[in-house]
Amino acid sequence: MTKPLHIQIRQKINNILNGLFGKLASQKAIQKSIDKNKIKNILIIRPNYRIGNLIFLTPLVNELGEHLPEAKIDMIIGMKLAGQILEGLPNVEKVIDIPRRLLYHPFALLGLIRTVRKKKYDLTLNIADGSMSSQIVLSLINSKYKASFTNDKNWASLTHTIKRENLYTHSGSQPLEFLKLFDFPLPLHNRELDIKLTLEERQKGKEALEIVLKKAGVSENSKRIALFRNARFDKRIDDAWWLAWYEALQKHASDIVVIDILSPDILTKLHSDFLEYSNKDLRVLGAFFAECDLYVSADTGPLHLSLASQAKTLALFNKTSTETYGTLGKENKTININDLSPKEVAQLTYSQIIVT
Repeated sequence: MTKPLHIQIRQKINNILNGLFGKLASQKAIQKSIDKNKIKNILIIRPNYRIGNLIFLTPLVNELGEHLPEAKIDMIIGMKLAGQILEGLPNVEKVIDIPRRLLYHPFALLGLIRTVRKKKYDLTLNIADGSMSSQIVLSLINSKYKASFTNDKNWASLTHTIKRENLYTHSGSQPLEFLKLFDFPLPLHNRELDIKLTLEERQKGKEALEIVLKKAGVSENSKRIALFRNARFDKRIDDAWWLAWYEALQKHASDIVVIDILSPDILTKLHSDFLEYSNKDLRVLGAFFAECDLYVSADTGPLHLSLASQAKTLALFNKTSTETYGTLGKENKTININDLSPKEVAQLTYSQIIVT
């Protein structure tokens, strides 16, 4: 399933409007480096509604935390549920969510204006250059410095623009180029996602897994796979494929237990043998993944949550780029399944789960 027609039309209209406004705007951005000692508070703007895209901010947030340990970060995003993930980062002070299609919600827009105008920021970073929503928000912000990547669709006033050099292959590391604002040394390689789970959150994840296993009468020595079956549009893998994969997986070992991760879009487990688990607290959900022996899914938000929780992860891709959105880390693996059967993927899954 490709993107619905209304989404494609809306994106084309936004691109046309941004391009027009960009041509009308007069950008005279400074290119001088910013003195890090003058930066005490930062605002990051990323009004996106996908968990994965918001988790992709963690490498930049964590790098800023290392270089600017005294600076506090606020964030404006588009998904309230994901806000709890980011608020758990040690240098993040506040996460503000805004509604979809901001201009269609005038009262929410007025509330946002009142909220963001209360505070003056030293630096604001617009991650989604050329985005209409991002630039509307950027225009409302009271900030000494405003920065974005260079884009002919930028029309909001900026003090700094950054030319993309495409230094990183993974989408989560691409925002690291904002570090050039300070002349900080750039990481030489892609940085792993990390939501910095606390010991308390990890303990909650451990206890949650123990409860699931005990309720089902399953040994704690079994091999536990957390499975999430949903994904957006044509990235989704059919349930029939997952059933064939599980049937093949059973032939490799009898002690493998699959835990179906339920969500508002997946209300019931796929197979009677499966256990099930759900949690609206996404940080604890990530900790639950980390306690399992392996997390498996297609390219979807919980996949990136799993990686950011340092869970051992197997990603099954059928559409998107494995280099741009795939797994990072020595223990994790990304497989393009287009030319593989469920049986072959089951073999690779088993190989992954028994590797210590």
